[in-house]
Amino acid sequence: KSFVLLFLESGWTPILTQPVSAFTSALCATMASVPNRVYEVGILLYDGADLLDFAGPHGVLSHVSYNNNPISPEHVFNIQLISAQEEVTASDPVTFKRHISIPEARKQVEKFDILIVPGGPPRVIQELVDANGPEYQFMQAYIHESKNQERILMSVCSGSFILAATGVLAGKTVTTHSLALDGLKDICQEATKKYGGGPTKVMKARYIDGGLTSSGMRIITTGGISCGFDGSLYLASLKTSESASNFSAMLLDDAQRSPWETPGLSPISRTTFDQPGQEREIDCVLLTDQSTDIGVLPTPITSFALPALHISRDDPLRVRNTKDEQESIGPFAYGPIPDVIPSDSSSTCSDGREGEGPDDVLKDLWSAKDVLDPLPQLDVKTWGNFHDKSFKEPTNAFVSEAGPRVFDAFLCHDGKEQGQGSLLQSDVVLSSLIQLALARDSLLFRYDEKEKVFKTVIEDMRMSGYSQESWGSLTYDFTAYGSSVRQAMTFARDVRNSKKASSTCIALASGINTILSALEARLNQPLADTQTVLGLQSLLEQPKILLKGITDTVEQVRSFGDDSIPSMLFNLSQAVECSAPWCRPVFDQLMVRVSQPWMDSAEVFLGLRGADGLTTTAIKSTVKSSRQLALLSTGGDSGASFEVGEQIWPHRPTFVSDELAKMLLETQQSLSILQESEPDNPLAHANRLSSLKPPSLQWYFTFEALDEIQAQTQAYESRVLQALKEFDASGTSPLVEQPGDGDLVQSIDCFSNLPSHLSTLLKQIEDPLPSTVDPNSSSLAAAVCNSLDSTAPVPHHINSPPLSLSATLSLLPLFSTQSRVLAHSTLKLLFRTHRLRFHLRLLQSYPLFANGPFLVRLSHALFDTSLSSAAYQKGRIRSTTGSAGLQLGARETWPPASSELRIALMGILTDSYLSSVPEKVRSSADGGSMNSGDLPGDLSFAIRHDMSDAELDKCMDAGGLEALDFLKIAFRPPKPLDAVITITALDKYDTISRLLLRGARVGFVVKELMQHRRGAAREKSFVQRFKIEARHFVTTVFGFFADSIAELWSAMEDRLDQIEEGIDCYDVGIELEGIHGLRALHEEMLDRILAACLLRKRQEMVMKLLEEILGIILDFAGKFRGSTQGRQDSGVKEKEKENDMERLYRTFQKKVKLFITVCKGLQDQKSITGTKALFVGGRRGNEMGNGIGRLVLRFEMNG
Repeated sequence: KSFVLLFLESGWTPILTQPVSAFTSALCATMASVPNRVYEVGILLYDGADLLDFAGPHGVLSHVSYNNNPISPEHVFNIQLISAQEEVTASDPVTFKRHISIPEARKQVEKFDILIVPGGPPRVIQELVDANGPEYQFMQAYIHESKNQERILMSVCSGSFILAATGVLAGKTVTTHSLALDGLKDICQEATKKYGGGPTKVMKARYIDGGLTSSGMRIITTGGISCGFDGSLYLASLKTSESASNFSAMLLDDAQRSPWETPGLSPISRTTFDQPGQEREIDCVLLTDQSTDIGVLPTPITSFALPALHISRDDPLRVRNTKDEQESIGPFAYGPIPDVIPSDSSSTCSDGREGEGPDDVLKDLWSAKDVLDPLPQLDVKTWGNFHDKSFKEPTNAFVSEAGPRVFDAFLCHDGKEQGQGSLLQSDVVLSSLIQLALARDSLLFRYDEKEKVFKTVIEDMRMSGYSQESWGSLTYDFTAYGSSVRQAMTFARDVRNSKKASSTCIALASGINTILSALEARLNQPLADTQTVLGLQSLLEQPKILLKGITDTVEQVRSFGDDSIPSMLFNLSQAVECSAPWCRPVFDQLMVRVSQPWMDSAEVFLGLRGADGLTTTAIKSTVKSSRQLALLSTGGDSGASFEVGEQIWPHRPTFVSDELAKMLLETQQSLSILQESEPDNPLAHANRLSSLKPPSLQWYFTFEALDEIQAQTQAYESRVLQALKEFDASGTSPLVEQPGDGDLVQSIDCFSNLPSHLSTLLKQIEDPLPSTVDPNSSSLAAAVCNSLDSTAPVPHHINSPPLSLSATLSLLPLFSTQSRVLAHSTLKLLFRTHRLRFHLRLLQSYPLFANGPFLVRLSHALFDTSLSSAAYQKGRIRSTTGSAGLQLGARETWPPASSELRIALMGILTDSYLSSVPEKVRSSADGGSMNSGDLPGDLSFAIRHDMSDAELDKCMDAGGLEALDFLKIAFRPPKPLDAVITITALDKYDTISRLLLRGARVGFVVKELMQHRRGAAREKSFVQRFKIEARHFVTTVFGFFADSIAELWSAMEDRLDQIEEGIDCYDVGIELEGIHGLRALHEEMLDRILAACLLRKRQEMVMKLLEEILGIILDFAGKFRGSTQGRQDSGVKEKEKENDMERLYRTFQKKVKLFITVCKGLQDQKSITGTKALFVGGRRGNEMGNGIGRLVLRFEMNG
């Protein structure tokens, strides 16, 4: 009978014999029932590709057939040449015509089971990748878009460079031309930095099967040119069988080599069946160089030709170099072994002797004892028996070295069964622990949904070698780990199913899902390979730290809400920066994902992007003040304070510093003003601004990235300033509005806008849809894998800034740039269009009484007794020509009626404004308001309505200092000037104006005292001294107040001059005050005026003393006026009046001395006004440190 011998890969031992006829019948029947599949192969060609790189695989695969019949082959592979051009010229050069174009191939990319990428010269490869041409894009589509789960991507020679550039080789073992290994390593490292993933191992080999990617695609890379033959033969064996691959190699007169073939490996040995008319060859690879570090198994013989072999028992199969001949061969030498059996009977042996015939050389294979005998037992060498062969190892006395069963025996030694627990098999326990580490139910552990923890099924179980106490402690760690994973999964699932979850919470849940999936994928195989509990504990040590941070964050989210998520992760990353720096990249990437909604909202607030359906709740929901929200969204009450604190922004992310938060809110205020007052400005619409390509807000963790974003923002600022310069010159925006995500349908619905947007819309339709793949997912998953991989490079090196600075350094460039460019446009709007300085001068002239004619007319209208009374009197017509007054101090009734007040003050403001402001300035500043009879800013006299009852009672006394406190000068700044002249500033103006009006009254009274003289014999000396001293005191104090106001106002004017000069400059980096700077400048000036006029809260006692002195002067003037009006009193009453006046004089002297003493004590307190210059950058060095000292000096100089 004829037999077929089947061999194992592990040796030459025959394991099965079958009659050929039965075997043939079964095999043919099986093959007939299964249809043969034809695999679609695409070879990607490009100009300059190496000829043999693609011609070799094409020749190999075209000779592979199912029937091994070269005359009428049943082809396995259908090969098509794919290229962008009709004809492709190889590097040799030879021209080829393509079978299919790249656009057509991309439409049917899923049909290609195999894609072969040939190599070429480095220059050609570099240009192909840099150009991102159709060839490179098709390969990307094959990698990422094809859903063919059995596809193979194979590169030949330098074609692996193209694969590496796509990032598909991340985490794989690959090869290329032996002279280009270092270059491939560099490209793989760059791709890993760009796309993420594990490190790529590059090594020298003829071909390497890198295994499957996450999408199921197999990666095969080959060495230089000729290695493409071997890789193609290996590919053929994967899709067909070894016999079909070997048959193709035979047709090509080639031999399939091992992928690791080196000079130390033997050539293929051939054993021939010498039968009449029948010759068969058996191929195998013999490892003869035992020094090589790569173990290669023999290539098995898996099939033979099916016809009978007709091998006779008299001519058995014999193997040369059997045991009885080994002695004649001599010592074994490493090196290539020649053919075992010569091709004919006249061949020569390897030792040079004449070869015998087959009958003399071969023995029956079944009796070859040297083949059937097992390998000899190896002796274990120790230090003890290394020199002494008779040495025997002594028995170890430690119980720990005797194995776990001895420990179990000790536990049972006392004969009691309590406390011993249920002893389970180690493999069952280990399997359950592995499932527990993956948060899955198992035979021994179940998850309790009510208590949210894993529990043991058998309460008293334990593993051999552990006591119940130690086993309980061990299982507690594992159950805690599994419970943490399950709780994190539950949180992510609940957020995913919730309809009210915020975008920040959804981002956190998505990040947790990515981390858990990456952990499971990273630990799946190592967990399966773990054989001990100790190894399992060690494997979970690092993931346990990651999960601890995640579960802590989840618990805080449930306790404190979604607003605190970015701050929690930022604090967590800072904490692990020192304690566990290896896991900081994971939390950094998670923080990047979670803070992205806040970043998007910040871009809307800065005007860098339109809303397009994006809400700014990530910021607005954390701002507590509704007044602040109204300001931010509508540009309303722009006078609201921007002191960012816990009251205004209680849940502000901790990575946003006070400076950044204040800059963000104030930049949004400037943007709101610009959008409302100057809608044509290029900065007013984010869709227009997008044409200038502003950078996006994101995190940067290296100094190199920070330098790059700094350069990008400077270039962006330069483009914006150029656009503003063109806008200021022409009055129209040079930017074209770019349609946003939601503008397509809107533009189509609006037929009037269709022609202007037609080209843009058509371009949008032709463009491919954007990828829906979240780039953060791969980055986060790669960070998890790299953090658990001890061999992966650490991304956060010593040149990276600490995390506490990364946020500020990442956000500040774009924040400050947008703040500067918006400040430039807003300042020009305030100064040039809305005449800010003109309105400020109105406030100086009237509420601060800097207009002299106005102050004189107002004083006469209020205090002059020579004017006719404006009060209504029966039978007398009141004057309406401005010659009537209130006659305060000489009347018995007070306060005046509203009609009397209106007649007395009629025309004072209007006449003063018209006489002091030129007509040309008025026409450009009031905007036509004078045509309606209103002054700019509705400047007018008004009555205070916010006075308390006590203040109203004081106003009822015509002789009191507070008699005119009900009267004020009202001013309402027009929009958008209310952002600078705020309500708070107007209150300060009102406070100063009330003090100055009191001073004007007392000054008028003192002047009247000097003019009224009694007879020289009757006027007492103390009266004369009082007049002189009172006038000296009043003029000194209020003269100091007026000079201080003028000096401080002049300093502010100097600073405003500098700001106006900066408006005309379009240089990058010019720092301008902005609206918040102008507001701070204005209010700082008012604060210093309040301090110089003794109106600050801490100067309340000094002001009270001054008010008492002024009240004494008014009281003395009233008594003196009564004695000069001709009333004749008795001598006793006259004496009493003189005594009262003298007593007032003595009191006046004491109060003045006390006032001067207090001022001397305050002159050294620099905190009243400060010692530094009033305004930084001012031309004058105005210092008010000695302000009170100058007041004291005035008193001393005047005696």
